[in-house]
Amino acid sequence: DVRSVLERLGYSREEIERGFAADYSDYNDTLFKDRPKGAGIEGYVYGETYYVASGATVEQILRRAFDEFVKQLDRHDIEAQFHAQGLTLFEGLTLASIVQKEVSCQGAQVCDDQKQVAQVFHKRLDEGISLGADATFMYAAAQAARTPTVDFDSPYNTRIHRGLPPGPISTPGLGALIAVAQPAEGDYLYFVSGDDGVNYFSRTETEHIEKTRQHCIVNCLLP
Repeated sequence: DVRSVLERLGYSREEIERGFAADYSDYNDTLFKDRPKGAGIEGYVYGETYYVASGATVEQILRRAFDEFVKQLDRHDIEAQFHAQGLTLFEGLTLASIVQKEVSCQGAQVCDDQKQVAQVFHKRLDEGISLGADATFMYAAAQAARTPTVDFDSPYNTRIHRGLPPGPISTPGLGALIAVAQPAEGDYLYFVSGDDGVNYFSRTETEHIEKTRQHCIVNCLLP
């Protein structure tokens, strides 16, 4: 959480909220393109190590992160590739934020599992099937300071609502962005993260249930 990081750096809550509420309309034609009116900056504070001058304001820090995000999007032609997948920039960032939370590349910038998970989510979107991403109901519950449950009532919960959530649930790293822009080949509809740290992919619900029983006892809280 960006606010928590800024608090640890010594910024007051008032300074942080002032920075988040600042006018960033000069990014409307680049980073914030397609962003719904009234949406916040969740998902746009690009994760990187930044060196800033002592006494820098929160707004200056956020602008530094926005500028880096724009640079990465341009360098890798992300927006055009999102469009080729049928997604706007905002939609692509939202989906990439879910991939980011669902799959860790363990130090690698881009990894095959993120691309395969992106393939699963693209196919589910195309077929009108809910994404079923646990990270979304966990995010929704955290925002409401509630205990996460699979049926938590929120438009962010993709277990109970089809399509993309209202916006990003995290800031996607470069690997997740590229994964959504360039998903793996395949026709998988399901995946489960096993207790051994391996992601298991399936084409049918029956196959998915079997792999879950075989590999996901602790993670999936199975008896």
